[in-house]
Amino acid sequence: MLQHLIASTLWSLAVRDTVKALQAVADLGFKAVHFTFMEDSDAEPENLERIRRTLRRTGLAVPAGMVAFEGEDYSTIASIRRTGGIVDPAVFPERLERCHRWGKAMAGLGIRHVTTHAGFLPEPHEPHYAAVCGRLGQVADALHAAGLTVGLETGQEPARLLTRILDDLGRDFLSVNFDAANFVLYGSDDPVAAARLLAPRVTMVHMKDGTRSDRPGEVWGEDVPLGTGHVDFAAVLRTLEAGGFTGALIIEREAGNNRLGDLAAGKKFIENLLAKA
Repeated sequence: MLQHLIASTLWSLAVRDTVKALQAVADLGFKAVHFTFMEDSDAEPENLERIRRTLRRTGLAVPAGMVAFEGEDYSTIASIRRTGGIVDPAVFPERLERCHRWGKAMAGLGIRHVTTHAGFLPEPHEPHYAAVCGRLGQVADALHAAGLTVGLETGQEPARLLTRILDDLGRDFLSVNFDAANFVLYGSDDPVAAARLLAPRVTMVHMKDGTRSDRPGEVWGEDVPLGTGHVDFAAVLRTLEAGGFTGALIIEREAGNNRLGDLAAGKKFIENLLAKA
């Protein structure tokens, strides 16, 4: 395997203060972070300088930012199907406004690439497919207008559907943030098969693990520490690299009561994985 930049997602710390979370990532020995604003007010001009100073002081590189939305409910698959991303037209205007605002703020921090979740995307034969693609195009264009390229995170839809949507959108600044565990947790696809299909479009990878549910698509699998679930990371990375992937491996841990320990162990897991290649 190639040598990849290893990073942590900022939100995995479960620390609401953006500056404190950045310091915690650096204290764990990471050299890079997948950034987000832990509070919406952090995107305001008067707060950006505080974040800028912290990034400079810690030396953390930022391979990507992430735009999340208020009101997304991940408690069940059914709830995130209703509330996630840009699928619901009722909340789309405020979410598009956040993309404009956060995009400009992140670009002001020197960030050049951002990721987001589009939500549960419809199949092409469904009547609202064109409308959802239109909203997704508006989000992508808003972020691109700030000088950013955009990655869509995988998992809530099968890889073939994401491929179709990217083809239909036809924007060369759109890419894929590959999260193998999401395919397991949602029961939406096989991670290795998805990697084979999406590899030419993948610019970064979320390193997260999970176990399969006995009711895929209805009930979550379990988010577990890296290396203890059902994702075959060696096979996934070999497949992605065969398709040209050279980007960052970014640990994401969204469950459990030992986030710091899990992130530290995850970093070691990736280092060992790359060393065995």
